[in-house]
Amino acid sequence: MPNLSPPLHRSLRRSGLRILPVVALLASLAGTAAAAPPTAAPIGVYARGSVAGAHAIGAPQGVELGFGVAATGGVGLVPRPGISLGIDVPFVLLATGAATDSRFVERQASVATAFLPTVGIHPLDSDAPGARRLTGLALRGGAGPVVTGDLVRFGFRAAVAWDVAVSDRLRVGPELSYFHVVQPNDAVRPEDGRVLAFGIALAIAPGPRPVAPVSGGDQDHDGVLDAEDACPTEPGLRTKDPKTNGCPLRDRDHDGIMDARDACPDEPGIASDDPKKNGCPVRDRDEDGILDAEDACPVDPGVRTKDPKTNGCPRKDRDGDTIFDDDDACPDVWGVPTDDPKTNGCPRAQGSIHLEADRLVLDDRILFDLDSPRVRHASWPIVEKVAKFVLDNPDIQELTVEGHADALGAEAHNLKLSKDRANAVKQLLIKYGLAESRVQAEGFGRSRLRVQTAHAEQQNRRVEFWVTRSRSLKGDTSPTTSPTDKSTTAPTKGNP
Repeated sequence: MPNLSPPLHRSLRRSGLRILPVVALLASLAGTAAAAPPTAAPIGVYARGSVAGAHAIGAPQGVELGFGVAATGGVGLVPRPGISLGIDVPFVLLATGAATDSRFVERQASVATAFLPTVGIHPLDSDAPGARRLTGLALRGGAGPVVTGDLVRFGFRAAVAWDVAVSDRLRVGPELSYFHVVQPNDAVRPEDGRVLAFGIALAIAPGPRPVAPVSGGDQDHDGVLDAEDACPTEPGLRTKDPKTNGCPLRDRDHDGIMDARDACPDEPGIASDDPKKNGCPVRDRDEDGILDAEDACPVDPGVRTKDPKTNGCPRKDRDGDTIFDDDDACPDVWGVPTDDPKTNGCPRAQGSIHLEADRLVLDDRILFDLDSPRVRHASWPIVEKVAKFVLDNPDIQELTVEGHADALGAEAHNLKLSKDRANAVKQLLIKYGLAESRVQAEGFGRSRLRVQTAHAEQQNRRVEFWVTRSRSLKGDTSPTTSPTDKSTTAPTKGNP
């Protein structure tokens, strides 16, 4: 770079004398910012400097001046996230280039110094607790007086940088800047000065954003310390539940029942004394008009009944005779409708024989010889009718003949006689066509008297027929006790 002329030396000295107090002030502020610990205050202090290679652009300076050096120093404040305000002092020194006009003396090396109030924009800055400040993209611009030789002109500077966080406070990164000096009232050389520079910037930023204390603080001022507050940034109420302590009362489904007590917090419901149902909607999944809480079949549409076990369940017809079981006196044997509730749904009566529920009822009595299991011939037609009735109703898969005695005579004798009489009837039924596998015989002696009065021997000495297995119901359908299951009276004489 060529030697500077004596006038230029004098210009540099005068410029330096003017700028020196400012430089000293900037250096003092920068040292204070570097030595200060991270602050918890919302406003922070920064110091910044850069060094770059520079060159004038545009005619004629782009030719008359060569490459040089640009340096900038500055300090300022960070009043809020993403914004910095400060003072930048740029210094530019450019070497002599080639002459472009023989009428003028060859341009000497150029020196410029400025004092520029500057605004910085930092789009990626964050105000999150613990976040580092002044990192990433930085856009800076300032304007003010520029000293060149003996003259003071107006100028401005714009820069774009990328600041990389080396530590909590130190930033380093590339910087591209543009420096513009206005040349007013010069008819001979009216061109403004323009300088483009690229280099590296170094900054000392404020400390990270303060982090809320782990314990002892109360950010939301609700009286519940952060260490115990499940919602430390939302004012709430103190509760015994660590999951809700310090949290506001919430009602997500807006049903008037707070979530803490709502068993269905996301579905509007009604209040209930049952904690498992409180706040839950009243449901009727099968839409049969019977709420699920009372519906024994909540997913199958049904009818209302007084029996909790069948309430809300669909009506069934086990024997397929189109008569629903709750109206069917013989729900396991196919039958016909009648006006008599005792026979409705039972097989059609055949003369003096009909079925009521599981009992085959005879209008006539089966007679036996005195104190004998032999069936009198006069009663054989009755037994034949019983056999025909069972054969005509194949749903009756098993018929049990029960023999009963009166209270007269010895108990053992009565028991044996009742069994023998039941077996005698069984053999007649087989004789009239029933398969042996469809007939059973049992004797109960005097254990199931029909009538507990004197002179009731004829009613207690009897044979009964019970359907104990049917096609539509697998297993035993016989009742646990006969209709007259009562204790015996004291025996007296023998049984006829």
